Order: sequence, then C-alpha cells, then structure tokens
Amino acid sequence: MPWVAEMYRLAAAIVGVEAADDVTQDALLDAWRGWSRMRDRARVRPWVRAIVANRAKKHLRAQRSRPRLIAVAPDELFLDLRSSRVTPDHAVVIADRQRLDGAFERLSADQRVCVALHYSLDISVAEIARALGVPEGTVKSRINAGITRMRAALEGEER
Repeated sequence: MPWVAEMYRLAAAIVGVEAADDVTQDALLDAWRGWSRMRDRARVRPWVRAIVANRAKKHLRAQRSRPRLIAVAPDELFLDLRSSRVTPDHAVVIADRQRLDGAFERLSADQRVCVALHYSLDISVAEIARALGVPEGTVKSRINAGITRMRAALEGEER
C-alpha cells in the first residue's frame, strides 16, 4: 500500500512512536481482512485512515497510563520552542517536548485522533469527518476542545 508511511505517522502522532509499529500493523491487518467489504474502492485511503484511528483509540484505551520516551541523538542541535533558535541544549527541547506530550495525553482518544489527523497529517476537517463517519461540526468541536485543553494544561504548568 503506497500510504503505509502516512498511516505510521498518524499512528505515531496518536499513540507515540513506541507503539506506532504495532498499531499500524494491526490496522493494516484489519484493512486486509475487511477488504472484501470495501464498497467504494476510490475511498480506500480515508477508509484505511479510519481503521488506523480506530486501532489507535483501542490501543489508548488498553494502555491508559504509560510513560512516553523521547529518543535523543547526542550530536544533534535542537530548536528551542520558546525562542525559535537553534540550541545545543537538549534539556530545554526535551522539557518542551515532554510538556507537549503531557498535554496531548490529557486529551480523549477522539480528540487525539482529530488533532493528530488535522495537525500532523494536514488533513482537512471535511476529510476527517468522512473518514471517521461523523459530522464536520463534531470534528471541529473535537479539535477545538483538544487544543483548548492542551493550552489549559500548558498554561497551568507555567504558573
């Protein structure tokens, strides 16, 4: 399937890199098993995205509390999110990433899926709605609620 890398990125955005391989593989197996029930072959890509999103939500429910690990390459320079400058100080970048990950983990599975599809894969609200089988307003609401909740979590940490 030509979009396996995209499906992996979606899974990684929702469940984290450490579980993305398993979620992607399970989703592709589900797609393979369900291929005979696929009616509109022109809509395969959104159909597979929906399967990945559903598998990711299932994984999140099963693994509610888990630590997220961040791989750090020792010789790389990092972008400091606070000042938009390149810095060799890994601690600042790791701390920022952990804050974002912590805020993202506070989202419901439905919010994570919508936020990840929209911001990680740059998929339109209309496409997300079609893939998930929900109204566009529901997708917009989930994205807005997710971003609002992440902002509140991040602002709460700064105080």
